This record gives sequence, C-alpha cells and structure tokens, in this order.
Amino acid sequence: MADPKTDPGREGTRLIAALEKCWTQIQKRHPDLPPVLFITGTGIPRRQVEKPSTSTGAPRRRQLVTRGHHWADRWAIAEEEHRLAELFVAGETIRDGGEEVLKTLLHEAAHALGFVRKIQDTSTGDPRWHRKEFAQLARETGLEPPRKSEKPLGFSNCTLTDATRKEYATVIRQIDGAALPALGGADQEGTEEEDPTKPETPGSTNGKRVKVVCGCLPNPRAFPVTPKVLAEGPIVCGLCGQPFTLPDEEDQDVAAGDGPDAAPEPYGSTPDAAVALPEPRSAEAGEPEVFPMHMGN
Repeated sequence: MADPKTDPGREGTRLIAALEKCWTQIQKRHPDLPPVLFITGTGIPRRQVEKPSTSTGAPRRRQLVTRGHHWADRWAIAEEEHRLAELFVAGETIRDGGEEVLKTLLHEAAHALGFVRKIQDTSTGDPRWHRKEFAQLARETGLEPPRKSEKPLGFSNCTLTDATRKEYATVIRQIDGAALPALGGADQEGTEEEDPTKPETPGSTNGKRVKVVCGCLPNPRAFPVTPKVLAEGPIVCGLCGQPFTLPDEEDQDVAAGDGPDAAPEPYGSTPDAAVALPEPRSAEAGEPEVFPMHMGN
C-alpha cells in the first residue's frame, strides 16, 4: 500500500487545496466574493498540443497560454439549489510561482465581483476584451491595470502592486514553498505566453475585424473590416474622398463588441477563437444578453 504522505496520487488534491486556501484569504478581504470550484490543466488549447507542425523547415507553431478563467454558475451542486462558479488556473501559471498564482486569482476575483454586482466588465461581442469597468474592479482587488486599453485584450494585463505583495506575502510564500505540481512554462519548446500588447498582424486572416472611419464631419462613417483587407490598399469614402483609417485606441471598444449592436459569443468560445462582428440588430431586439464566462488573463 502506498504511503499517503508520499503517494503521487495525492498531488492533485494537494494542488487544489492550496488554491482553495489562497481563495479563502482573498475572500476574507472581499466578503462578497462567492465560493468557487477550482479546476486546473494546461492553458494551451488542445488543438495546438495535438497537431504540432511536422513540415520540414516549417516555422514553430505559436502556443498561447491562458492563465486562468472565471465561469459563473458553471457547476451544479446535487444537495444544494445554487450553483458554483468554475475557476480555472493553468498548470503553467502554477509553475511560475506564488506571485503569478496570486495575480491570476485576483484577476478572476475581479470578474467574480463583476458578476455578483451585475457589472458588465468584458465585451459582449468578444469575451476576451476587458472593459474599463474591469479595470476598476481589478484595482479593488489589489491589481494595477494598464493605463490605456491594449490589443487584443483591453485592460486585462494587470500587475501586482507593492502593497498587495506585502498584504499577501504569507500566501505567496506558502505557494512557493509547497512545490506544487505544475506544467512547463513559457520556456517550453514552441510555447509562449499570450502577449496582450502585441499588435495585430496586418495580413492576418484569423477573421477578427477592426473598425475603420472616414473623414466625414461631424459624423464620420464607420464599418468593420479585417486587417488583411485593410492592408491590401486604401478604402476611399465616396462622400468626403478620404480613406478609411483606424480610429483612436479607445474607439476600438465598439469594434470589439462593446457597442449597443454587439451580440455575445457562445459559452464554448476559446481565447484564440476567431472573432467576427455580428450583423446589425434591430431596435426591437432588446438589450444584449450578458454571458458570465470570462476568459481571464
């Protein structure tokens, strides 16, 4: 019989227990945070793991790591009438140590607060896009969001403040000292963390669209277009004679799906799924439905 203290089968239990203890400490500082059900695994999409490039001389496939996500009301409790949110923490995040784990949990705590308070903190058209409302919630949990929105995730790329590091110093040390099981990180061959600040490739054909505007005043005309089409040559307005160009950074919230005509994606969308703008909705269509799944950081 295996020794329960050294049995490798207990590693999964020990990992989840450590994450639950960390969440309990966060709940003490934010009492309105609900309980969650933790899961873990790789943050790399399965298709990127199972279908590596095998062609001779082919470029290395870029694998993007999702650090975590919060999915409200995901799990049903048989003995209870309420449901639990799912909180996913990637094994690659755990490998990077206590600060990265804490930062991810505080990030997802901000999403959980948004759900409890009925605050729309991500775009209804693209769940990856973190709105200004998320930045406010992130500050409340102890994170510092970027000063302005960044492509392609908005205000997602937050950092730990010095005050938060001191406040959770014991939690960080406990996670670092636990030597939890983890998965290979960004230095693993063919793998890199998703960079929220990396600009879109002009010739990209992934289906994502950006909003372009002309020079008509006072109300410029606008429509969505893929970066590939925009890179092929100028698109000239027939009224003002000026080419359509990208607006200011903040205006891209509408192109990402924050506008009143945006429609949500299904629950099963993934962080690297192609995003296409929906057809315009009629005024009778009502308010867009709010989906409680946030793809996290």
